[in-house]
Amino acid sequence: MYKLLIVDDEMLERRVLKMIISTKINTVEIVGEAENGRKAIQLSEQFAPDIIIMDIKMPGVDGIEAVKIIKQQNKDVKIIMLSAFNTFEYARQVMQQGVKEYLVKPARKDELVTAIERVVSELEKENQEKEEQRSILEKLQRERVPGETDWQLHSDHRKMQKVKSFIEDHFTKTISLEDAAEYVDISPYYLSKLFKEQFSINFIDYVTQLRVERAKELMKNPDRSLKEICYDVGYKDPNYFSRVFKKITGFSPSEYRSRVHSSFQKHRH
Repeated sequence: MYKLLIVDDEMLERRVLKMIISTKINTVEIVGEAENGRKAIQLSEQFAPDIIIMDIKMPGVDGIEAVKIIKQQNKDVKIIMLSAFNTFEYARQVMQQGVKEYLVKPARKDELVTAIERVVSELEKENQEKEEQRSILEKLQRERVPGETDWQLHSDHRKMQKVKSFIEDHFTKTISLEDAAEYVDISPYYLSKLFKEQFSINFIDYVTQLRVERAKELMKNPDRSLKEICYDVGYKDPNYFSRVFKKITGFSPSEYRSRVHSSFQKHRH
């Protein structure tokens, strides 16, 4: 369960938010409510919430100021901002504080629920990544020869995280093991060994996996040709793309696309 704090100077607004959240969302627990920014800062220190729903306009310490202070105490907290004003200036100021969700009051029930679900899904992804990193470090520490320093382990781990991000940013272009090795300044051989050790998949298979997943997403759009999709996900030869796609999914791109579209039609009727 994720801990959620509600901050709004209007009691009725807090009551409505509590009712919607407690009846519609079962992944969060409301740990407190505050009627102003100062109280929000205190409760945030006390409960360390994962999510805060924060009104911008409040007497005394307003929402933007409160978020600045709270983010210094707890940089990972996710903020959903509520504002009675749909102005670019407000949105710009809150985005600078790392706020991802900005809803205009009175927020529709479905908008609020969707915003909270998006934030929960982001928290789950972050927790999963932290857990992966922890288990990778433990695995490396078990397998490596004693003498080898913690510093080396952390350095290797950090480099592999950078390589993973590099792949995720560039897999739609031509990308090679040598490019990634140069990016983190190690030899291609060492990168290949470390990558397999840390992620239990080799470099090229990971690139291929990302490309196929992206292709599957793009195939949902009937306006894109399979040839365009092939180029969009980083392949230059449609025949090669087709072979790779079939090897991984068991279907050729055209078979997969027709299955997706027929299943979409069924759901619509």
